[in-house]
Amino acid sequence: MVSATLCIAKKMALKDAVAISAPSIRPQRNWFALAWKATAWAMLLGSIVYYVRRDVLHYLFQYTPESFKAFWPDRILIRTHIACAVIMIFTGPFQFWTGLRMRYLTLHTWLGRIFLLTGTFVASSALYLALHPRTGSIVFGIGLFFNALFWLMAAGMAYYAIRLGNVPVHKEWMIRTYVLACAGIVGDRIIPDMSFLARRIGVDALNDLSGWANWAVPLMVTEVVLQVRKLRKIRRPHSQLT
Repeated sequence: MVSATLCIAKKMALKDAVAISAPSIRPQRNWFALAWKATAWAMLLGSIVYYVRRDVLHYLFQYTPESFKAFWPDRILIRTHIACAVIMIFTGPFQFWTGLRMRYLTLHTWLGRIFLLTGTFVASSALYLALHPRTGSIVFGIGLFFNALFWLMAAGMAYYAIRLGNVPVHKEWMIRTYVLACAGIVGDRIIPDMSFLARRIGVDALNDLSGWANWAVPLMVTEVVLQVRKLRKIRRPHSQLT
């Protein structure tokens, strides 16, 4: 009887010790991954700020034919398109901020709605602009058309996934959506700035190339990264490897 009582007392003491020590054990952060993500976001947002300041702001603050040039006949649409694009591109990163989502879910939800609503207008207006290109050939226009079409499809999938409560799938489609959104602001400027390539294939061919490569290449790289992350999470049991 005494031995049974001592055994029970030891088990209770062990449970209390585990309960006390458990909260003090905190998972170690992967500082390398955190630094890599911070660097990548800093480079991306820095590029966005640079190109927005260089190529976009004059449409919002200089309402003249010299500023709009070939887009002057569509100046109202262009101005609204750009204003919504700037809002979309700067609200997008907040969707991937885990701390914000965990602490302020309502704010996260409303920022997501703003991102999707402004992006829907940007993509819809881009469909029209792609079919009526003011600059570039029809090849460039078709590339822009598919960029906008795939954005709408990705955004629709992201919204449908979160309505079903599937957060991992929602996050994946939001990543694809933001990559496609950045293509029109960053990718569309990087490729035309490649003067060495323009000297080799010509300016017109380079513009046509940018209409496709600015979104297709980043989307392909993103898809590879997403699938590799999925594969790395799948751990085969050790017994199956032997």
